[in-house]
Order: sequence, then C-alpha cells, then structure tokens
Amino acid sequence: MHFLRPDFFESVVPDWFPDKRLANHGSGAAEVVLGLGLLARPTRQLSAFGLAVLTVVVFPANIDMAVNDVEIKPVDGRMTRSVGTAAGASRLVNWVRLPLQLPLVYAMWRLARRSA
Repeated sequence: MHFLRPDFFESVVPDWFPDKRLANHGSGAAEVVLGLGLLARPTRQLSAFGLAVLTVVVFPANIDMAVNDVEIKPVDGRMTRSVGTAAGASRLVNWVRLPLQLPLVYAMWRLARRSA
C-alpha cells in the first residue's frame, strides 16, 4: 500500500523527517523485500530480524502521532497530516498502536530464532 496510497503513508512521517517520499518508499520497499524473504527458508531468519529492526526504526513515527495528536484525514481527495487535531477514535488508535509494536517485534525475533 506504500506505493498505491503514498499520500497516506507520507502523512504518517513526522514533520521533522527531511524527505517523506524517501521514508515512504524506503520503508515500503523494505516491507516487501523482507516480507518475501520470510517465505524462503534460507532467507527467513535474516528477513525476520530485518522486520523486527524495521518496526523499531519506524516506531518514532508512532510516538510522534500519539504525542502530537496527529490525525490523518482526507483533504481534497488526498490524505493529509493534521497536527494537534486527533480526538476520540483517532487519538485512541494513536496510543493503542504504541504497545502493539512490542508483540510484533517479539514475534519477528522469535521467528528469527526458530529459523536458525
């Protein structure tokens, strides 16, 4: 989806990051390559470790969204980032997403360890 809906994913990138398009394309490509790497036994361990690292690397974007009450919403047909406007469900999702990253990292770490 990084390549099909780049406006959404670029909206998630924090304002302090210098190149939102690069962040989107880089993380999207890494997800695809590492995800495909999980399918083959010879690359499974490295891919699982890579996905765990990728989850940690993009974690600051999740923190940014929660701390700064970021809401991603459509404006003129494009998803845009609005800082300080998240309320209700958007705010809840931003905060719930943070602890959910831990089981994802743990699952990838376990898969990597089992694939050794």
